[in-house]
Amino acid sequence: MMNESTKQPNDPFAVTASSEPPVVRKLHAVGRKLGTPVSGTFELTAGCNFNCRMCYIHDGGAMPDVSNELTAREWLSMGRQAFDAGTVFVLLTGGEPLLRPDFAEIYTGLKKLGLMVSVNTNGSLIRGDISDLFIKNPPMRLNISLYADNADGYLRVCGVDAYARVAENIRRMRDAGVQVKINISFNPGNADRCDALASFVKELGLQSQTSVYMYPPVRRAHAAAHPERLSPEDAARLRIRWETLCGKTEKLNASAELLSRLAGRECPETDLPAEGVRCRAGHTAYWIGAAGDMLMCGMIPLSGGRVTELGFGQCWQNVRALMKTVTMPSKCTACTLRPVCCVCPAACYAESGDFTKAPSYLCQMSEHMAHMLIQQPKEATGLEAE
Repeated sequence: MMNESTKQPNDPFAVTASSEPPVVRKLHAVGRKLGTPVSGTFELTAGCNFNCRMCYIHDGGAMPDVSNELTAREWLSMGRQAFDAGTVFVLLTGGEPLLRPDFAEIYTGLKKLGLMVSVNTNGSLIRGDISDLFIKNPPMRLNISLYADNADGYLRVCGVDAYARVAENIRRMRDAGVQVKINISFNPGNADRCDALASFVKELGLQSQTSVYMYPPVRRAHAAAHPERLSPEDAARLRIRWETLCGKTEKLNASAELLSRLAGRECPETDLPAEGVRCRAGHTAYWIGAAGDMLMCGMIPLSGGRVTELGFGQCWQNVRALMKTVTMPSKCTACTLRPVCCVCPAACYAESGDFTKAPSYLCQMSEHMAHMLIQQPKEATGLEAE
């Protein structure tokens, strides 16, 4: 695979720092009109060798039961059905998918079907045969989670001292020409490392994706518990800081200008049409859990049925039917904070158990972000001295 510096301008799979490949957007646009399941996430396992503070699957050191997880043969059968139904892209995730001793069998088998396979991993197990596999037969993209830039940070967030190993694996994959993207989830354990993590990503010249919003863990055994997450104000400040460090000041300025124009307008909360699902969930994308249940989104635990029992096609139709019943809060339709709000049906459901209730955490986060961008931009970015 080509490094970023060697990609040609007309390469349809060229990825910029702020967008996905144009061919992917085009396929999803066509798929949306046709109701085609263009992309799927295969959650190979709920098991993990980390115990992250903000995990949405397990907590308190109690690992989930993996005894009912699908076999490699079942995953490959599911992949064949998905391919025949129109799926082009598959993301293998977990838990930690590389924990499975049959990961290579599943990975290579899905690629042989003609699927374009990406992988989510915490990066700690990319060594030996797995390292060789990715170098010789690279994924479309290797998404590696980076939780801190030092050993202490990893101990705080993940409970393991894995930084040196993960950093080494990231560099080795990048140097081998594998398309690597860094995923960063900010929480109280690593918020103070924002600048250092941005420097790490810049140094390696890698694409990155960050999140300052941690969903309530709706899939934990004790789902009522909230994850360890930043306050809405701190999350807003950190989001602005990260985008500033990544050179997205034009985007922030555009948001501030739009927010200024909308400021003072009333947001009627009644007699407004409720929006449905705006993202790809249930339109062109699906998520299959470790036991085979198809969901529209990994954060919405509404099942369209078990694929091994009903078949892929029937489960996809069930998911699409479920998706059409989901509506956003009418309060959000004309909210003046929408330019900076990341509200979605999954967040509404995770925060309150009700799709029609606006998530107060995100409302507060958006309010803080709007205030910072309009009233105190220098204080928010922290770059006034640069």
